[in-house]
Amino acid sequence: AQGVGQLKGSGVACEVACEGWCCEPGMGRKRNAAIGEAQGDAAAAPAPAQALTPGFAGVFAANPMLAANPLLLMQAMMGNPLVAAGIVQPGGPRPGATLETDMIDPDVQELCDHFHIEERHARRLSDLMKRRQETFVEDIERLYDVLARAHSPAGLLVVKMREMEEGSFVGKAKADKDLAAMSKKFKLDDQAEQKLADILQRYDADRRREYMTEIEKHLEVSNRPSAMVMMLLRKLGDGSPLGRPGQPAPGSYADRHGRGEADRDRDRDRDRDRERDRDRVREKRSRSRSRR
Repeated sequence: AQGVGQLKGSGVACEVACEGWCCEPGMGRKRNAAIGEAQGDAAAAPAPAQALTPGFAGVFAANPMLAANPLLLMQAMMGNPLVAAGIVQPGGPRPGATLETDMIDPDVQELCDHFHIEERHARRLSDLMKRRQETFVEDIERLYDVLARAHSPAGLLVVKMREMEEGSFVGKAKADKDLAAMSKKFKLDDQAEQKLADILQRYDADRRREYMTEIEKHLEVSNRPSAMVMMLLRKLGDGSPLGRPGQPAPGSYADRHGRGEADRDRDRDRDRDRERDRDRVREKRSRSRSRR
């Protein structure tokens, strides 16, 4: 009944028993050519253009067979009231599907709100992250780190999104136990530790161990280990040897531990000297007593 109600007044010619309402006089509509020929009015003037509602116009444009056979239209309308209202087209996507597809991921939206990123960039990033679900958390953490230090977060985000498209973007790497132990030993700051983790993850296990040994030697002689790490990043990124470390700087790990060992050696030498002196004194006293 709802479908018939929607069809009534639209001027669509029907081939079913409609009790004449779709061709009522005064509505300015004509039957289609087939019905007109059957009634003998084929020579009548052509019918004026049908002023369909926007909803029906979209339905007929998507499926011309409905316009040729109103019976199919009535069946579609009765099966799906949204078709009758012109909200969706027969066979089209369900309501809300487009909304779900275009929705920005909440984590991406939070990131963009934090750095005042435009919506167009947020949508692009959200679409990229939908294809990076396995590394989603690491990628978001990495973006937070790099954008926080950027002069223009929006500009750097565009660069990082291009890296994602090219497949060269690497998310935040976590320090393994060896790197964590080195960081604790030399009291590296978070940035230096993260930089080392990002670069070392590019290499296989053997090359990574070799670099770790070289890095540790350089950090032992430096009194600013975190700054030394930043100086070594270029060679690490190029895969070049780090070279021989210099002399221990005052206050460095090697200087502190080397000086402590030297102090202990001097203390032992001093103790031995004192013991020898005591022995000499005892020996002299024993000789003097024997002469008496």
